[in-house]
Amino acid sequence: MKKMFSAFLMLCLLLSCSCAAFADQTYRIPVCELYSVDGYYEDGAGNASRYSYHVPLIHASTADAKAINAEIAERFGERVEAQFANMEQGTSLWSLKTEWHSCWSGSQLFLVILSEMDGDCSDAAAYGYDFETGTRVTNEMILAQRGISEEAYLENLREKVTFMFDDAFVPIPEGAETDLSHDSLLAETLGWLDLEQPMFINRFGEIETIVRIAVPAGAGWYYAFATPFVYG
Repeated sequence: MKKMFSAFLMLCLLLSCSCAAFADQTYRIPVCELYSVDGYYEDGAGNASRYSYHVPLIHASTADAKAINAEIAERFGERVEAQFANMEQGTSLWSLKTEWHSCWSGSQLFLVILSEMDGDCSDAAAYGYDFETGTRVTNEMILAQRGISEEAYLENLREKVTFMFDDAFVPIPEGAETDLSHDSLLAETLGWLDLEQPMFINRFGEIETIVRIAVPAGAGWYYAFATPFVYG
């Protein structure tokens, strides 16, 4: 398995890879997979694990589609390549799964990609593309299409994330040497919320946002999905 791919190889994969067609009656547009690999691996120390790598690409030739594909390839594709390199060297894998799912909203396709590291979902991203206009779907466009102001969105998101944080918060044991209190961790979590958080329209027609929740140990935060606005 090659450790690196060139722009030419990426183009070839985009044009010739095995595609999963969606059953949308209006837009039967395929999404290719840059990587579509499932297998079993045992490293040199005898540690065995199963891996699954599925990295999607938008099958379109517009400038925005190419830009999104390049971002996906850099963020998720290179991580998969790093695992292939570890397999060649007989060393342990630190990422065992990359998976994705899609949601349609009219002509707009949203790709949500999750990547696990050391058994946890530690990376997540969302990308929106409109096949009718051939352009990227931005957060501002999502809000404008639903008549929601940026101020209302952020206020609602903060309320939802505060509830999520309090629901999941585990009190720090007494005597633990840390200055990370509930209030400081919540303030850090809320401080990350802005209009740059990945946003998409889920299969229920809701705005769903990928947010980071601060924790007192481990990586310092984890990804979660918040739905601050719900439509009937």
